Amino acid sequence: MALCTSGLEGAVCKELKRMGLKILKVTAGHVNFLGQMSDVPRLNLTLRSAERVLIEMAEFEAKTFDDLFDGTFSANWQDFLHSRATLVIEKVKVRNSKLSATGAVASVVKKAIYEKIGSKNDPDGTIYPLYVYLKNDRVSLLLDTTGQSALSKRGYRLKASAAPLRETIAAGLIIVSDWDEQKLLVDPFCGSGTICIEAARMALGILNDKRTFAFQSWPIFADVKMTIHSFDGVKSKMNKIAIGFDRDPSMIRIARENAVRAGVAGSVEFVCKRFEELEDFKNVHVVTNPPYGVRLKDIDRNFLAKLAKLLDKFAGSKICVLSPADLERILKIKASKKLRFQNSGIWTWYYIFEPS
Repeated sequence: MALCTSGLEGAVCKELKRMGLKILKVTAGHVNFLGQMSDVPRLNLTLRSAERVLIEMAEFEAKTFDDLFDGTFSANWQDFLHSRATLVIEKVKVRNSKLSATGAVASVVKKAIYEKIGSKNDPDGTIYPLYVYLKNDRVSLLLDTTGQSALSKRGYRLKASAAPLRETIAAGLIIVSDWDEQKLLVDPFCGSGTICIEAARMALGILNDKRTFAFQSWPIFADVKMTIHSFDGVKSKMNKIAIGFDRDPSMIRIARENAVRAGVAGSVEFVCKRFEELEDFKNVHVVTNPPYGVRLKDIDRNFLAKLAKLLDKFAGSKICVLSPADLERILKIKASKKLRFQNSGIWTWYYIFEPS
């Protein structure tokens, strides 16, 4: 199972299909797919729009704690965990089920697993994070291969704007927009540069390899640890992959610093310029997250009227905009696609306008 921002499951599905993996089920924020154990390193290294990669260990019905214990015990935990393992219940989510006490659920699950693996109560420090989902009396138990930090924690963004776009969301927006990597990507409201940087990372094939994952310490993956950095991405031949603009010089400085840490400084450009001062671009690909919510406090009331000029400034371009506003009314054009999801606690739309 891949976890992602609810509403951007389509981006994860696109990535998984490109890897040749079969999608089994898609629900809000969850994408279940069929894979092999050997896929785990590749998934963690290369997925851009997912937050975590989990292995489903068991699924069963449980209306009593005895059912929960027996169902948990029946899974093949000994094939994954050794007797000195430390099991950490990272999350218990219960919905519409007879068993509702999350603490008790976690306790029973841990007890069953430790009994199954014959725990010696002598842990060696190897951590196995576990997610427990209980919905309509159906239990799903999943090992988290990603670990303490989600895949959105790329490591390059030490500073950000007032309401930064999470890295995985930025990548997801680019993926569902079907960006042709041979076209310049433009973000006219770039803030700390996340969209442009994620586009460059994608085009250059930069992996999530500046970090460690939970699975790397598991004995079952001992044979693959030495080859974890062997996946090669497709390298873009474009000198300039993306360009971002922002009216705030401090944001431009932060964006440039982030680009250096991300290893894409030579492929992206950040320019301090107001939207209304931009020169006209033709036949480019626009992905942007204009100010709204917290970021809108310092924006004048005519801002949305300025957005209406997007079509004029980017003639012949695909324009993809994240906004809670009714952009179809403002731009007086029907979006070819729009997705709804929460960003920083605000319900928003992602509009994709095809070039006319």
